[in-house]
Amino acid sequence: MEVKIARRYQVTIPREVREKIGLSVGDVVEVRYDEGRIIIEKVLAGWEDVMMETLGAWKNHPVFGKMKNSIEIVDWLRGKK
Repeated sequence: MEVKIARRYQVTIPREVREKIGLSVGDVVEVRYDEGRIIIEKVLAGWEDVMMETLGAWKNHPVFGKMKNSIEIVDWLRGKK
């Protein structure tokens, strides 16, 4: 999608993109330059966001695959029951 750079070099992120990534007013994004590209990524700040991002990542692991979620894995690693 193309967007136009406004005064003060601001851009509007199209609704379709905002909805796909779950971007809301007040969210923090990281902006960086990489080989001729400007990359904008949503910063995942909360523990719950990180846990949702890793959901299913361990499903084929011999021990962790039997656990319900990443929180259970972290508890097991910390020795909690």
